[in-house]
Order: sequence, then C-alpha cells, then structure tokens
Amino acid sequence: MKWFEGNVADAIASSQSKRCLFIVFATDDGSESLSMLESWDDEAVSDITSQCVALKIVSDSASYSQFTQIYPISTLPTSYFISPLTGGALDTITGVVGADELSQRLTASLEKMTDGSAAMAASSATAGAGAPAATVAVTSPPAPAATVAVTSPPVAAATAAAASANGDTAGSSSTQQLTKEEKIAKAQELIAAKRREKMEQDKQLNLDSEKARRAAGKQTQEFKMRQEQRAAADRTKEWRREQREAFEAKEEIKRKIAEDRAARQRSKEGAMASAASSSASASASASTAAVAPRPSALPSGIARIQFRMPNGSSVTEDFPSSAQLGTARQFVAENICAKWPSAFILQTSYPRQELTTEVDDQTLQELDLAPRAALLVLPANAFKSSRGGGGGSGSPTAVSSAVSAMWKLLMIPLLLLQAIWQWINNSGSPSAATPSGGASAAGRSAASPTYDMPSASASPASQSDAAGAAGSRDRRRDPQTGSSFGMSQEGRINRFKPDDGHDDDDMGTWNGNSTQQQ
Repeated sequence: MKWFEGNVADAIASSQSKRCLFIVFATDDGSESLSMLESWDDEAVSDITSQCVALKIVSDSASYSQFTQIYPISTLPTSYFISPLTGGALDTITGVVGADELSQRLTASLEKMTDGSAAMAASSATAGAGAPAATVAVTSPPAPAATVAVTSPPVAAATAAAASANGDTAGSSSTQQLTKEEKIAKAQELIAAKRREKMEQDKQLNLDSEKARRAAGKQTQEFKMRQEQRAAADRTKEWRREQREAFEAKEEIKRKIAEDRAARQRSKEGAMASAASSSASASASASTAAVAPRPSALPSGIARIQFRMPNGSSVTEDFPSSAQLGTARQFVAENICAKWPSAFILQTSYPRQELTTEVDDQTLQELDLAPRAALLVLPANAFKSSRGGGGGSGSPTAVSSAVSAMWKLLMIPLLLLQAIWQWINNSGSPSAATPSGGASAAGRSAASPTYDMPSASASPASQSDAAGAAGSRDRRRDPQTGSSFGMSQEGRINRFKPDDGHDDDDMGTWNGNSTQQQ
C-alpha cells in the first residue's frame, strides 16, 4: 500500500486535481490498528487504490487534529472514503475488517463516485445546450421558427435540448413542421424530467449517506460492546484467578496445620514413650537397688562428720569409726572454736539432741555418727540445754520468756521516774501552783514549756490505746507568747496545733475528689 506523503490539505488538493477517490486511514499503536493495516497492505486492495489518494494519519498528530475538526472519529482505527467532487463521505469503516470486505467496499465507493460524476456531467451538458439549439433553429427553412428562435432564446434553448435528447424528433424536424406550442411543451417536459432525475439522485445520495452514517454508528456500538465484553471477560478471568489463588493458599495453610499437628502428635508420642521407658528403667533400677546392697562411698571404718557453725559455714573431717566423741570435740575446740569467748556445745541436726561431755567416751559408731553425720556447733550461752524429757533439746521460748521478765522488772523504776516527772510538771502549772511554790514553778515554766506525759499508773494496754487513738489531744499554754496550743497524737505521730477553739481540718468536710469544702 502506497500512502500519500504530505498533510491533509495537500492530499485534498491532489485528489481534487486528479478527480480520484480520497481515502483517509486514522490509526494508533493498538493491535486492532495493526490488523487493519495488514488488510490495507493486501495486494488486491493495493491494486484498487493505485489510482486513489490514500492518506494515513496517526493519533495525537497535527494532521489528525485537522481532520477530526471536519470528520468526527469516535474509535480507532477508522477509514473514510471521501468524494473529491462533493467532499462527502461515501463510506466509513470503523474497527477491523478483512481484505475481501475492504475490497468490496472500496469498489462500491468508486462506483458511487463514478455515478455522481456522470450525473454532474449530464447536468452540465443540459445547462449548456442552448447555443446549438439556436443554430439549428436559425438554419431551419421556416422563417417563423427562425424568428421565434432569434427573438425568444429560452424557447430555442428548450427546443435544442429536446432535439438533442430525442434524436428521432430532431431528425424528423426537417420533414415535419412542429407548432410553437408543441415545441414549448416538449421542452418543458424535458426540463421537468431532468429535475425529477436530479431530485432522485439527491434523494439517493442522502439515503446512501444516512445508511453509511447508521452503519458507522452500528459498527461503533458493536466495537464498544466488544470492548465491554472483553473487559468483562478479563475481570471474570482475574476474579477466577484470585479465587483459585486464595483456595490454593487456604489449602496450603490447612496442609501445614495438619503437618504441624502430626509432628506435635509424633513428638508427644515419642515423649510419652521415652517417659514410659525412663520410668520403667527407673523402677527397674530402684528394684535393683532395693535388692542389691548399696555400696558405701567411704571406706569401711571411716566416719565423715560435717561441723556446721551459726554463721552458715561448715568444716568436714574424717575420723575412725572407733574414735570417741571426745576426739571430735577436741578437734572442734582446737580448730574451729579456738577464738570463741565462751564454751560451745555439739548438737545433732535431726533429731535435735545435745551431745554432752558425758558421752565423750562413746565411739562414733555407737552414737550413729558413722559413716556420715552433721553436728551443729553452738555457743554454750545461746540456748539453755534441757536434759531428759523431750530428748534434751534447747528451748528458745524459755530464753525469750526470761528476757521478757527481766525487761518488765527494768520498766518498773522507769515508770516510777516518769510518774514523778509528770507530777512535777503538773505542779508547775498556774492552776495547781501553791503560794509558796508558785515562783519556782513559774520559773520552771518560763525556762521551758511543759507537756503532758502518760501516767505511770496506767497499764501498758491502756497506754497503747491512748497513744493509738486518733484525735487524742493534750493542750498547753506557751508562757512566752501566752497562746495555747495542743498536741494531737495519732499512732506514733505527734502534731502541734493552735488552740483557737476549732480546727480547719476538724470542721471541714471532704468531697469525693480530694478537695475540702468549708
């Protein structure tokens, strides 16, 4: 296929000068445009378009923009067959067609263009037939006809047109004379026939144009429908692919879960089997140990004794089983308790029993201290040993009771001193002062403020209750400022507050958000 090299204006001028069919092919880079270009490159199509002016325009080009301003293009590719005489579109092809169909439509367009050219030539010939008719009318023998032809040019032109359209009538005009009215009537009939023919041709052209427009619209609609169907098919294919991938992923997850479960089950069964085998072996070894005598780790005749001190340290020493307890006691005195300020005692760990010096002449074997034993080395004054009744174990409760009794005895003089001090302070107050002792009491009061002390006669329980009661208050007056103040004791905390008749904290109320309301 040979395409015209130039712009749209040059192609139109070339088509009009050659009076040949003008073909415009609008294309882009799509697959359908390539398929349509293959149909244009067919040999049969190239032979038909060899005498035509064919222009190929690409979308987004200047020629494409110029052409679309006159001829609308809805889809690509699109082919226009344009008449060079009228400039109208003889046929329009949208989309892709085969080479055979393209050849047929090209041939039909060429025929339409040829018929239009013939009709235009006939119209031109009819319009310019007046001069020969006048000549014929002048050369005709009858003088009146010539006079009419000369004096009435339109009638002569009609007569000449009738003569050229009807050769028999023109041939017989030399032998048969026609009247003036007959000639005018024939000319009018011929003109009316030409007008009817022209109207029919215009009507047919309009009909063909409408058919071409409808065909182009139908093709455009079909092309859009095919595109929508293709897009719907692509969406369906994509959805099916996604569903298939999701199903495969779910099956893969299920397979992995099943494998994990099987692996856990196998590991559980293996652990249970190993536990059963280990328990069986342990029971077998235990039964074997119960039947067979347990070999001693120490040589026979050796007693290993561990001496444990109160600080947690320990010393281990091996003695002959036949050695006496005094030997072990001597070892402790020389090596462990050499620097202790007081004596020590030896006790067994369990059951707790003191080993006194009375059993020093017994052997370790007789005291069940062989082959292994643990002895506690304790200071002699830490616990009071009790012999007989209860296995001779020391009693920490008795020691604590003795300490408590001693503390109570010491508290009696302290309480007496506290009562005397309180009596002296009370006697120094103005209300209880005597005339003879008022000055001395006032001097003592000026020297230092006085405060209430708990009564010595009060029992410890009552003292603790008074000290722990919230809001208990002792009021005193400062001799320097003359203002009274109070001491409030809450548990182990003493608070000093002015004695102004009320306390803001006592009179105030508290709401739920920790703010005080007066």
